[in-house]
Amino acid sequence: MTSATGISERPARDAGFTLVELVVAMLIIGIASAAIVLGLPDGRDSARTAAERLAARAVAARDLAIVSGRPVRLAPAAGGITLLVATPAGWQAPPEAAMAGLTLPAGLALVASPEGPIDFDATGLASPARLLLSGNDGAAAVTIDAAGGVHAGPA
Repeated sequence: MTSATGISERPARDAGFTLVELVVAMLIIGIASAAIVLGLPDGRDSARTAAERLAARAVAARDLAIVSGRPVRLAPAAGGITLLVATPAGWQAPPEAAMAGLTLPAGLALVASPEGPIDFDATGLASPARLLLSGNDGAAAVTIDAAGGVHAGPA
């Protein structure tokens, strides 16, 4: 029935949401929140991510050797890798802070094959090596070939 002001008077049982509408709204919110949670990173640094960072550092070392015209050395160690540049006084850390070594996150181990440093000469050629990163979440490898090519991938 409509009042004199034109406002419809509904019975009390018609006000609010139905149970089906509430369930559908909760279902949509649940699906959206699940998508958000699954899209978030897990917070752990995986071996694959560390291998990609290590490969990027090796490419930067090769490029530094080419640009500077001096040999550059990557010295793998258990906790990471150190970058050194050849100078008349011997092997030294580069003056650029961005070219510092790479420290591995806790829980990851680095094994170089063959053991010892990896040298890039002034033309970008390298001493071939394979760096294996392993941890609880898996393993990944960085391969450096004689032509100076650097590749990160599965172990």
